[in-house]
Amino acid sequence: MLKNGLFMMTIGFIAVILGLTSLDEHRIIILGIGILLIVLGFILYNTAEKKED
Repeated sequence: MLKNGLFMMTIGFIAVILGLTSLDEHRIIILGIGILLIVLGFILYNTAEKKED
């Protein structure tokens, strides 16, 4: 679960960067998906860290 959380956060950060540099009408959707992936990845990572302790 740790690796899944980190992977989702990485993909989220890439999506946010692409959303910020994009000039088309899908910019808001890409930013929303990126932020959602970052939040979900952080939640997965955090729960895995708590289970590990």
